[in-house]
Amino acid sequence: MVYVIRSTSFRLLNDRINEIISFIPDRKYFSLDVDELEDVIIDASYVGLFNDERAIVVREVNYFGGKAKYEEQVNKLINFINNIDPSITLILVCNNLNKTKDTTKNLLKCNIEFIDLNIKDEEFDKYVQDYLDKRNIKIDAKALVKLKENTVNNIDLLFNEIDKLSIITNTITWKMVSDYSSSYIVPKDSLEEVDYNDISFKFVDAIANKKFKDAFAYFDKIVERGDDMYSLIGLINSQYSNIYLVKEAASHGLSDEEIAESLGYKKTGRVYVMKKNGNLYTLDDLKEIIVNLSEIDVKIKLGMDPVNGLKEFILSI
Repeated sequence: MVYVIRSTSFRLLNDRINEIISFIPDRKYFSLDVDELEDVIIDASYVGLFNDERAIVVREVNYFGGKAKYEEQVNKLINFINNIDPSITLILVCNNLNKTKDTTKNLLKCNIEFIDLNIKDEEFDKYVQDYLDKRNIKIDAKALVKLKENTVNNIDLLFNEIDKLSIITNTITWKMVSDYSSSYIVPKDSLEEVDYNDISFKFVDAIANKKFKDAFAYFDKIVERGDDMYSLIGLINSQYSNIYLVKEAASHGLSDEEIAESLGYKKTGRVYVMKKNGNLYTLDDLKEIIVNLSEIDVKIKLGMDPVNGLKEFILSI
């Protein structure tokens, strides 16, 4: 069976993939950000002697959105789908799929199941309530509004914050959100209000650019200076979340001006910096980093030494 899944939610996507292939132990994962389509096709050509079932999951299949045609790649992919061995379950994951595009029309004519996990605005609250109900978590209305603001209505970030707070109690209040929740966007974008030459920002930039030797050197100075580690976590969180949001917006074809306007940046220069940093990561990498940071944040709040916690996070990137 072949599935095409459209999703901008890391959490919902992984849940659905795990549901589809839960009974298949033999699994292989690819991402067309780093792998070639030919590698996927070659791997799928190997069929076991006993015709055992296999699952192949291919992320970042971004042939079916935007203006680029990718005709050669799409023709190869469609030919592959039409001739795939029945023992293989193939899952193709894309962030965007334009049904009016000719290549997309050709894809949807194949024997596939299309699953759309993109959440419409009117469905957002239902998804959140279902998530809370399944985990027996209660949250007051004011607290939920605050969490949505903090996570800029990104359902993955929202679920991460709910998970973090639910470790303390399954009844989340506005005060808990104010005391423990992270804000995922630095609201100011003015050099008069934020000193980007401060060592803390140099530290965060070094991490984002994977200059780890510089990052650890800056971090030693920050520890020596006695900075608040929770503020530093918030700063790292904001940086990676901004990189993620800009990279995701760019993947949907938004211009730098449109991205700057939607995220509240005063200048497009900041979009350029986020896009440059984003070239070092895939969207899945960024989601995993944000989740890891959230887990470190929880560990620190439960008693882990914050200096060791942040060093653990840096080493995990």
